[in-house]
Amino acid sequence: MSDAERTLAYLIGANCLVFGAWQVPRWTPFMSRWFLHHPGSGQSITLITSCFSHKEGLHLACNMIGLWSFGGLMHDYLGREQFLALYMTTGIGANMVSHTLSLALRNQRPLLPSLGASGAIYGLLSGTAYLQPNASIALVFLPMVPIKLGYALPAMMGFDVAGILLKWKMFDHFAHLAGACIGLGYLAYGHQHIWTPLIQKIYHQRRARQSSD
Repeated sequence: MSDAERTLAYLIGANCLVFGAWQVPRWTPFMSRWFLHHPGSGQSITLITSCFSHKEGLHLACNMIGLWSFGGLMHDYLGREQFLALYMTTGIGANMVSHTLSLALRNQRPLLPSLGASGAIYGLLSGTAYLQPNASIALVFLPMVPIKLGYALPAMMGFDVAGILLKWKMFDHFAHLAGACIGLGYLAYGHQHIWTPLIQKIYHQRRARQSSD
Protein backbone atom coordinates (compact mmCIF):
# COMPACT_ATOMS: atom_id res chain seq x y z
CA MET A 1 0.00 0.00 0.00
CA SER A 2 1.15 3.55 -0.68
CA ASP A 3 1.51 6.09 2.12
CA ALA A 4 -1.74 7.73 1.02
CA GLU A 5 -3.65 4.44 0.96
CA ARG A 6 -2.30 3.51 4.39
CA THR A 7 -3.37 6.84 5.89
CA LEU A 8 -6.83 6.61 4.34
CA ALA A 9 -7.21 3.01 5.50
CA TYR A 10 -6.50 4.07 9.12
CA LEU A 11 -9.07 6.88 8.89
CA ILE A 12 -11.67 4.57 7.37
CA GLY A 13 -10.92 1.96 10.04
CA ALA A 14 -11.47 4.51 12.81
CA ASN A 15 -14.82 5.53 11.32
CA CYS A 16 -15.85 1.88 10.95
CA LEU A 17 -14.97 1.12 14.58
CA VAL A 18 -17.15 3.98 15.79
CA PHE A 19 -19.95 2.83 13.46
CA GLY A 20 -19.67 -0.66 14.92
CA ALA A 21 -20.00 0.75 18.43
CA TRP A 22 -23.25 2.46 17.42
CA GLN A 23 -24.68 -0.94 16.49
CA VAL A 24 -24.45 -2.22 20.09
CA PRO A 25 -27.76 -1.17 21.73
CA ARG A 26 -26.45 -1.05 25.30
CA TRP A 27 -23.69 1.37 24.22
CA THR A 28 -26.17 3.86 22.73
CA PRO A 29 -26.30 6.19 25.79
CA PHE A 30 -22.49 6.37 25.85
CA MET A 31 -22.27 6.94 22.09
CA SER A 32 -25.00 9.59 22.17
CA ARG A 33 -23.14 11.46 24.88
CA TRP A 34 -19.63 11.30 23.44
CA PHE A 35 -19.99 10.80 19.67
CA LEU A 36 -23.03 12.94 18.82
CA HIS A 37 -22.68 16.72 18.82
CA HIS A 38 -25.63 18.74 20.03
CA PRO A 39 -25.16 22.54 19.91
CA GLY A 40 -27.05 22.95 23.17
CA SER A 41 -25.21 20.28 25.16
CA GLY A 42 -22.26 22.39 26.31
CA GLN A 43 -19.80 19.63 25.35
CA SER A 44 -16.91 20.71 23.15
CA ILE A 45 -15.15 17.35 22.76
CA THR A 46 -17.96 16.09 20.54
CA LEU A 47 -16.96 18.67 17.93
CA ILE A 48 -14.03 16.29 17.35
CA THR A 49 -15.46 12.84 18.08
CA SER A 50 -18.56 13.38 15.95
CA CYS A 51 -16.27 13.77 12.92
CA PHE A 52 -15.66 9.99 13.12
CA SER A 53 -19.22 9.05 14.00
CA HIS A 54 -21.88 7.50 11.73
CA LYS A 55 -25.03 5.71 12.87
CA GLU A 56 -26.31 4.65 9.43
CA GLY A 57 -24.47 2.35 7.04
CA LEU A 58 -25.36 4.42 3.97
CA HIS A 59 -24.03 7.59 5.60
CA LEU A 60 -20.78 5.82 6.47
CA ALA A 61 -20.44 4.28 3.00
CA CYS A 62 -20.96 7.57 1.15
CA ASN A 63 -18.44 9.43 3.29
CA MET A 64 -15.82 6.70 3.17
CA ILE A 65 -16.15 6.41 -0.61
CA GLY A 66 -15.65 10.17 -0.77
CA LEU A 67 -12.63 9.94 1.55
CA TRP A 68 -11.02 7.23 -0.57
CA SER A 69 -11.87 9.00 -3.84
CA PHE A 70 -10.61 12.48 -2.97
CA GLY A 71 -8.18 11.79 -0.16
CA GLY A 72 -5.42 10.22 -2.24
CA LEU A 73 -4.76 13.25 -4.43
CA MET A 74 -4.85 15.60 -1.46
CA HIS A 75 -2.53 13.35 0.53
CA ASP A 76 -0.01 13.19 -2.31
CA TYR A 77 -0.17 16.96 -2.81
CA LEU A 78 0.09 17.96 0.86
CA GLY A 79 1.94 15.09 2.51
CA ARG A 80 0.63 13.03 5.43
CA GLU A 81 1.03 15.59 8.22
CA GLN A 82 -0.52 18.47 6.34
CA PHE A 83 -3.26 16.23 4.93
CA LEU A 84 -4.27 15.06 8.41
CA ALA A 85 -4.16 18.66 9.66
CA LEU A 86 -6.46 19.71 6.80
CA TYR A 87 -8.80 16.76 7.35
CA MET A 88 -9.23 17.50 11.04
CA THR A 89 -9.42 21.26 10.51
CA THR A 90 -12.20 20.98 7.94
CA GLY A 91 -14.10 18.47 10.05
CA ILE A 92 -13.85 20.42 13.30
CA GLY A 93 -14.22 23.80 11.57
CA ALA A 94 -17.36 22.65 9.78
CA ASN A 95 -18.81 21.45 13.08
CA MET A 96 -17.98 24.76 14.77
CA VAL A 97 -19.66 26.77 12.01
CA SER A 98 -22.71 24.50 12.12
CA HIS A 99 -22.79 24.76 15.92
CA THR A 100 -22.59 28.57 15.88
CA LEU A 101 -25.15 29.11 13.14
CA SER A 102 -27.53 26.52 14.54
CA LEU A 103 -27.54 28.34 17.88
CA ALA A 104 -27.90 31.73 16.19
CA LEU A 105 -30.90 30.53 14.17
CA ARG A 106 -32.48 28.29 16.81
CA ASN A 107 -35.64 30.40 16.85
CA GLN A 108 -36.08 29.96 13.08
CA ARG A 109 -35.16 26.30 12.60
CA PRO A 110 -34.98 23.20 14.84
CA LEU A 111 -31.81 22.67 16.86
CA LEU A 112 -30.64 19.23 15.73
CA PRO A 113 -27.66 17.08 16.78
CA SER A 114 -25.04 16.31 14.15
CA LEU A 115 -22.47 13.64 13.37
CA GLY A 116 -20.42 12.38 10.46
CA ALA A 117 -17.32 13.17 8.40
CA SER A 118 -19.22 15.11 5.74
CA GLY A 119 -17.59 18.45 6.56
CA ALA A 120 -14.12 16.94 6.17
CA ILE A 121 -15.13 15.12 2.98
CA TYR A 122 -16.50 18.35 1.49
CA GLY A 123 -13.16 19.96 2.32
CA LEU A 124 -11.31 17.24 0.40
CA LEU A 125 -13.79 17.49 -2.48
CA SER A 126 -13.39 21.26 -2.76
CA GLY A 127 -9.61 20.95 -2.50
CA THR A 128 -9.58 18.39 -5.30
CA ALA A 129 -11.82 20.64 -7.39
CA TYR A 130 -9.37 23.50 -6.81
CA LEU A 131 -6.42 21.37 -7.96
CA GLN A 132 -8.15 19.51 -10.79
CA PRO A 133 -11.34 21.33 -11.86
CA ASN A 134 -11.53 19.37 -15.11
CA ALA A 135 -11.58 15.96 -13.40
CA SER A 136 -14.99 14.29 -13.66
CA ILE A 137 -17.19 12.63 -11.05
CA ALA A 138 -20.70 11.16 -11.06
CA LEU A 139 -23.19 12.71 -8.64
CA VAL A 140 -25.45 10.41 -6.62
CA PHE A 141 -28.62 11.69 -8.27
CA LEU A 142 -27.05 11.57 -11.78
CA PRO A 143 -24.83 8.47 -11.62
CA MET A 144 -24.68 7.94 -15.39
CA VAL A 145 -23.64 11.50 -16.24
CA PRO A 146 -20.00 12.44 -15.49
CA ILE A 147 -19.65 16.08 -14.42
CA LYS A 148 -16.46 18.10 -14.13
CA LEU A 149 -15.55 18.95 -10.56
CA GLY A 150 -15.42 22.62 -11.47
CA TYR A 151 -19.17 22.41 -12.12
CA ALA A 152 -20.11 19.70 -9.63
CA LEU A 153 -18.80 21.54 -6.57
CA PRO A 154 -20.85 24.73 -7.13
CA ALA A 155 -23.91 22.55 -7.84
CA MET A 156 -23.47 20.64 -4.58
CA MET A 157 -22.89 23.84 -2.62
CA GLY A 158 -26.00 25.32 -4.25
CA PHE A 159 -27.95 22.25 -3.10
CA ASP A 160 -26.83 22.94 0.48
CA VAL A 161 -27.78 26.62 0.21
CA ALA A 162 -31.24 25.48 -0.90
CA GLY A 163 -31.35 23.07 2.04
CA ILE A 164 -30.66 25.92 4.46
CA LEU A 165 -33.20 28.27 2.90
CA LEU A 166 -35.89 25.58 2.69
CA LYS A 167 -35.05 24.22 6.16
CA TRP A 168 -34.40 20.65 5.04
CA LYS A 169 -33.48 18.35 7.93
CA MET A 170 -31.84 15.38 6.19
CA PHE A 171 -28.28 16.79 6.07
CA ASP A 172 -26.18 19.26 8.03
CA HIS A 173 -26.01 21.81 5.21
CA PHE A 174 -24.12 24.35 7.33
CA ALA A 175 -21.34 21.81 7.89
CA HIS A 176 -21.20 20.89 4.21
CA LEU A 177 -20.81 24.50 3.10
CA ALA A 178 -18.31 25.31 5.83
CA GLY A 179 -16.18 22.27 4.98
CA ALA A 180 -16.14 23.19 1.29
CA CYS A 181 -15.21 26.81 2.02
CA ILE A 182 -12.45 25.85 4.46
CA GLY A 183 -11.02 23.40 1.92
CA LEU A 184 -11.01 25.99 -0.85
CA GLY A 185 -9.52 28.64 1.40
CA TYR A 186 -6.76 26.39 2.63
CA LEU A 187 -5.75 25.20 -0.84
CA ALA A 188 -5.67 28.79 -2.05
CA TYR A 189 -3.84 30.36 0.90
CA GLY A 190 -3.19 27.88 3.69
CA HIS A 191 -0.01 26.17 2.54
CA GLN A 192 1.82 29.43 1.93
CA HIS A 193 0.42 31.57 4.73
CA ILE A 194 -0.33 29.01 7.49
CA TRP A 195 1.50 25.71 7.09
CA THR A 196 4.89 26.91 5.82
CA PRO A 197 5.25 29.71 8.44
CA LEU A 198 4.15 27.25 11.16
CA ILE A 199 6.76 24.65 10.14
CA GLN A 200 9.44 27.35 9.92
CA LYS A 201 8.53 28.63 13.39
CA ILE A 202 8.72 25.13 14.86
CA TYR A 203 12.07 24.53 13.11
CA HIS A 204 13.59 27.76 14.44
CA GLN A 205 12.28 27.10 17.95
CA ARG A 206 13.89 23.67 17.93
CA ARG A 207 17.16 25.09 16.66
CA ALA A 208 17.10 27.77 19.34
CA ARG A 209 16.38 25.19 22.05
CA GLN A 210 19.20 22.93 20.82
CA SER A 211 21.60 25.89 20.76
CA SER A 212 20.70 26.89 24.32
CA ASP A 213 21.26 23.32 25.51
